[in-house]
Amino acid sequence: MAHTYEEVRKIAQELSEDERIRLANSLWESVEVEEGDATDAEIDAAWADEVERRVAEFEAGTAVTYSADEVIAQLRSIVGK
Repeated sequence: MAHTYEEVRKIAQELSEDERIRLANSLWESVEVEEGDATDAEIDAAWADEVERRVAEFEAGTAVTYSADEVIAQLRSIVGK
């Protein structure tokens, strides 16, 4: 008999954190990659390019930056606390 999503979810929640992480990784790896989807290497390369771009912007003084106080105030206004 096949198990329902809810049954599997409840059983999985009883696993240790390490086992849940291993299970999540195993399930993620079992998902087929569609043609045209980026590979892990392509995603890593895109993030590396983005980091380089942001660092260059910051070093050139052209990046828009916010203080921690501004960020926290903005988050509080969104969350309503």
